[in-house]
Amino acid sequence: MAADEEELQRIYQWIDEIPLSRPKRNISRDFADGVLVAEVVAHYYPRMVELHNYPSANSFAQKLYNWQTLSKKVFKKIGLAMSKAEMEALSNAEPGAVEQLLKKLQVHLAKYNLRKKQQAGGGADDSPGAGDYADEPSSPADVRAAELPQQQAAQEQMAPQQGRQPYAAHDSAAAAAPPPGQPMPSQHATASALAAGSDPLLLLQERDQTVDELSETVEILEIKVTKLEQLVRLKDSKIQTLGLRLQQYEANAAAAQADAQGQQAANAYLPQQRHVY
Repeated sequence: MAADEEELQRIYQWIDEIPLSRPKRNISRDFADGVLVAEVVAHYYPRMVELHNYPSANSFAQKLYNWQTLSKKVFKKIGLAMSKAEMEALSNAEPGAVEQLLKKLQVHLAKYNLRKKQQAGGGADDSPGAGDYADEPSSPADVRAAELPQQQAAQEQMAPQQGRQPYAAHDSAAAAAPPPGQPMPSQHATASALAAGSDPLLLLQERDQTVDELSETVEILEIKVTKLEQLVRLKDSKIQTLGLRLQQYEANAAAAQADAQGQQAANAYLPQQRHVY
């Protein structure tokens, strides 16, 4: 399911606030090799990500390898699971794939941050500064549940990077354009909708529940597919066995028929016995 306009705007604004190593052109292609996603995580947790493990890539194979490395070494630590289909879609720069990943990444970074605070016994009012990225995500979406007032103030004051056009200015229209005849919601309307939204913690819990339900559904479907494949192999084996039996039966029947015909022909050439009375 594609993210709606409100979610897309929030994702783009979040990414626009993070310094990245590449100019912003097209979010699907920019993020296709996983390098910028690694930079996003490293922006908050530098010790979690070794950026030298993620070289820039043009080939599909190298892009896929970067995503697999991210999944094993980084995403696993924050509880974010990726399927092979998702990695392939990201590597192919399919529209909407990176937005879905970034949306999940926001949720899992927020959960990871809250867990760290709970383990450290810290409160929710020690908001990090703009340059404190070591252990405290400062994205307006990542810690929305614990630091919403501070995040809203930071979002209003944060300006896009100089010399880089923000994704919110050009990707949202292409990724989530409304149907013909419907006006595109303005940024002011989007901000108002965000301000008037539901409880952020409740939204976070609902999204987390949705992700868990979808993951469970995928696991169930994979199990069903595996069982169906086993049934297909079993049926193929039975068909092959029956086919061999049929061939053997036909061969035996043909041999018996040939023997009968040969015996009949031999009997035809035998001299008839005369009975003497």
